[in-house]
Parts: sequence; structure tokens; C-alpha cells
Amino acid sequence: MNFSISLSTAKHLFVDACGIANGSKCNISALDYIHFSLLGGIAEVLGTDTQSIVRQSSPIDAFEDYEICIEAKKLNTVISSFTDESKPLKFQFDEDKVIVKHGRSRASIATMPCDSYPIPKIVIPNGFQFSCDAESFKSAISGIFYAKANNDVRPFLNHINFSINSHQMKLYTSDGHRLATDIVQLENSVDDLKGILPFKLAEMLLQAQPDGTLGFFFDDSHFYCSTGGTVYGSKFVATEFTDVSEILNTELFQSIKIAKSELLDSVKRIKGFVQSAKIAKLTISLKGQELLLNANADKGNEIDDVVNTELLQANVSDGYEPVFTLNPNYLFDAVKSIKSNSVCISFTSKSLLKITDPDNGNINSVIMSMR
Repeated sequence: MNFSISLSTAKHLFVDACGIANGSKCNISALDYIHFSLLGGIAEVLGTDTQSIVRQSSPIDAFEDYEICIEAKKLNTVISSFTDESKPLKFQFDEDKVIVKHGRSRASIATMPCDSYPIPKIVIPNGFQFSCDAESFKSAISGIFYAKANNDVRPFLNHINFSINSHQMKLYTSDGHRLATDIVQLENSVDDLKGILPFKLAEMLLQAQPDGTLGFFFDDSHFYCSTGGTVYGSKFVATEFTDVSEILNTELFQSIKIAKSELLDSVKRIKGFVQSAKIAKLTISLKGQELLLNANADKGNEIDDVVNTELLQANVSDGYEPVFTLNPNYLFDAVKSIKSNSVCISFTSKSLLKITDPDNGNINSVIMSMR
């Protein structure tokens, strides 16, 4: 069995699937391989570590039906290293290996029969649960990813909560101390749908950088995204959706607008100053048109900074002082995720600091106060 394909087609077919293949996660040696099949001139490549799945397909100029498994890391290393698009990539299959040639370069890579490979069944539905523009989705996810938890005992905090209504998908991430949200406009959707989008699926899409339209669907075991002949999948998160939107609807006492770059520079400086402290703690307060920042770093080390602001709203009751103490890393992450040149910060009636994008009302985040 022999065939030749362009380098770009080879990278489309093999790179993502090879990247997800990893037998060491589940001690199944067969998962060190990707599954390659050729049926009626359509090549399909599948890689999985049992938790995540990538299935790529593309028409190629070969009409002999064939099926084999190829060692993933070696194949990925070889294909990813080539850059000359003018030279085709040639595949020559033998009993227990495949010879891959590109120009004068040649690599021999191990293969194995497909009998022991756990091929997951992926059935793409006639209609997706929801679909959206890839750029809008990637922009929203990348802006709120920072606020999710890692390995929390509450599963919903480790992933992305979503709710769909009127062709809008509201996305939430939270680690219990902070919350970030954004909204994605959908092209098609099932209304009144709530659930949890696995972070691994979102992470794969951010790494793959697809364009065009993303179509999402799920079955009893996996949550999938289909785009441009590729299917990405991740294990379904079996836990209840938690609606946290009411946290955002808190009364605002004072709101200010600040140049994003100036505030980031200040918080970054303070982060570095207190990084050796046992507990990193930043206190911010508002005095007139100035935001005052203060932090202690143990052993008598202290830092103060001042940032000029524009007062947007003042609804202050007697005895109220706009003072808030928080983790400086949380403030830095929230401000950095804002895509405008300015950021709005609001002191609230609860122990929450609200950060918003003045040019995009869909982007919101809140941070809990430190005691």
C-alpha cells in the first residue's frame, strides 16, 4: 500500500490526532498509536487517550481500502519537522512499519494491526445542539479560562458552565473565589439548554485554532465539536449545571474607569513585590479620582502605588468607604482578560469587586474579598 499527499494535508490529518494519543495515561499500549483507515478515497485518522478524542478526515488520491495503526509520537515528530510545501509526503506500508519520505528524508515508523485498538464510535447528528463562529467562541473561552479551578472536588468548577437561550450562550468559569463570564452569539441552537462544557475540549480547540463554524453535539459518554472535517471530543462531565449569574447582579456603589495598561503595570509590579509573602494580599481604595494600591510583603516590606481614574458612578451611603482587599494575581488575571484599552472596576454592596469591559457588556468578572 503506497500513496503520496501534500505536506499540508498530512499535517491536517495526523498532527492533532497524534498529539492526543498517549497510552501512558491509561496503560493501554495500543493508545501510543493512531488509527489510520482508507475507505473509498477518504482517509481517516483517529487518536485518543480514552479521555479525549481527535478524528480527522480528508480525501486523498488512493483508492485501495486499508487499515493500520501507526506509532503516534514518532509520526508526529517527523511530519511536524518538515516545512517545504513543494515536496509531497510519501507513505509506503510494509508488514510492521511505514516508510515516510519527504525529499531525501526518510523515516521508518512502527505499525501494528488494528485488532486491539479501541475505536470509539462517533455518530455526527443531522443537527447540532448548537453551532457558532469559531473566532467568537475562541475569544470568549480564552478570556474566561483563567478563572476556572483545577482539580477541585466540585467538578463543575473545573470546567465551563454554559446556558443557552434565544441563540445566546452564556459561559461561566469559577474557582469559588472569582467568577468570569462572557456571551457567544449562536448560529443555531437548542433553546433552554444548560450544561457543562469540558475544559479539555475547549483547550483542544484553542490549541488547534480552527476557523469557520463550530458544531457541538454530545452523547452519553463524550462532548464533541465538529469543524472542517475534524471532530474533537472529550469525556462528558456528569454533574449538574450550577447557575451563578445572580452573583453578577449586585448593587454597585462606585464605578471607575482606568487605562488598562496603566493598571496592569501597577498590579504586575505589586505582584512581583509580594510574591515571596506567605499570603499575597493587595488592598485597593478610592480617594477622589485616584485608585490607591497598597501591599505588604512581610519583614517590613511595603509597596504603594497610585493610578488615575475616571469616576463613572457614585452611589455611596453614609459611612461607606470604597476599600477592597484581594489577591493581586486575581486582579491581574481579570484585567488582562479585558480586550479594550480601558477597564471598569466597581465597588459593590457585597464582598465582591466587579471588573467589566467598557466596550463589551458581555464580559464580566467578580472577585471575592480576602478577609
